[in-house]
Amino acid sequence: MGGRGRRRKNREPIQVKLEALHPKGAIGTDEQGKTWRVWASPVGATVKAWPSRKHTARRIEITSPSPDAVTPVCEIFGLCGGCQYQEMPINRQRQEKQAMVEGLVGHPSAPIRGTDEAYGYRNKMELSFGVRRYLPEDEKDGQTEGTWLGFHPPGWFSKIVPVPTCPLASGPINTVIAHLAKNTPGPAWNNQDHTGHWRHVVIREGDTVVVNLVTHPSVDEAQVEAVATTLLAEEKVGGVIWTVNDRLADVAQGETRKIWGDPMVRFEMKGLKLQLPHEAFFQVNTAGASVLFDTIGEALGPAENTSLLDLYCGVGAIGLVLGGGYERVVGVELIPEAIAIAKENAAANNIASEWHAGKVETVLKDLNIPGPKHVVVDPPRAGLHPAAASFLAKMDADVLVYVACSPASLARDAEVLKAGGWRLEALWTIDLFPQTPHVEAVARFVRSSHKTAAP
Repeated sequence: MGGRGRRRKNREPIQVKLEALHPKGAIGTDEQGKTWRVWASPVGATVKAWPSRKHTARRIEITSPSPDAVTPVCEIFGLCGGCQYQEMPINRQRQEKQAMVEGLVGHPSAPIRGTDEAYGYRNKMELSFGVRRYLPEDEKDGQTEGTWLGFHPPGWFSKIVPVPTCPLASGPINTVIAHLAKNTPGPAWNNQDHTGHWRHVVIREGDTVVVNLVTHPSVDEAQVEAVATTLLAEEKVGGVIWTVNDRLADVAQGETRKIWGDPMVRFEMKGLKLQLPHEAFFQVNTAGASVLFDTIGEALGPAENTSLLDLYCGVGAIGLVLGGGYERVVGVELIPEAIAIAKENAAANNIASEWHAGKVETVLKDLNIPGPKHVVVDPPRAGLHPAAASFLAKMDADVLVYVACSPASLARDAEVLKAGGWRLEALWTIDLFPQTPHVEAVARFVRSSHKTAAP
């Protein structure tokens, strides 16, 4: 683990006893009682670390393992910038995540939920091409220049940690990664002098695997065609998309140039057949998403003679999966293309619904939904727009369920809702992202006069 990132000069290493999980790393105290946050280090261990700014520190080594320490599954754990907690058993990870959510939100949670799979759960992976391989300090020799496919190490966006396979990815996705690692096209994009052609690969799995190849427009089309053809020969690959990006920004986005096969990600969830474009949002853990949707349904409660307002709905997955028991579903999402897909999914599954494209804080003002209604909000990591939070605080509804990928954002928005007369009645924690600090929270709000017990 040593040698990650740069350290500040003229500072002595510190010893930090890690005591709790934080959204951006484990936190603990040094011998002087100062609090530090250390990236990619297990709770319960004592680590030697380089101190840095804002009470952060970079781990050098573990000097005292936690009593329940386990050996990381991945051979490049700690280098690629992805997983952080493979040295903690899954039950300890979940225990710490629940405690973290409870501390941030200030409310007890039901026992944390999740699937049995701690690895192999990701249905989406994004990798980068690069011209420089990252070498840790304990590997002095080795080839660095060339064309590499993998992840950026922490603090080194100009370098690549090659990834032959990833333990978090599903088997079919790993087949594609291994294929590309063995047959890496080139030259790779150099994000320092902005030369080269191959930039990113985004792989998504539904019923089949869809691969998005992101290149600079100057790439040889015949080379892209050849790569797409070999990928389509893999058993589970159903579609390949060629996207071109001539911007300097190092992002896996751009203009679609060509498509081979079926570009849609198709899957079944709770008996519904759904489809989404390769760039649309969906939870990266399909089995975990099923647990999440069950929890949201439990939080919403009985749906008879009620409408469901689904805000930040994306392609409508939550509203559609849970909408069968409602009189109708009303979805609101900023991106028009996502709303178009939501309409198609609703029609294909015979769900009474209406869909609105626009900013939630703008569309809400003009919506008229008579009768009893439930509200579910699933905002981005930043949380509710302040205007949306203020409007929801005053909205006449029976139940409001907040789905949060950032418990800190939930905690902030909960104060606005409480000021408007809502009461946080129940909280759930769902582990959709084993080996990482990320966690999903579901909160049920009712009006303060509501007398029923929490579900």
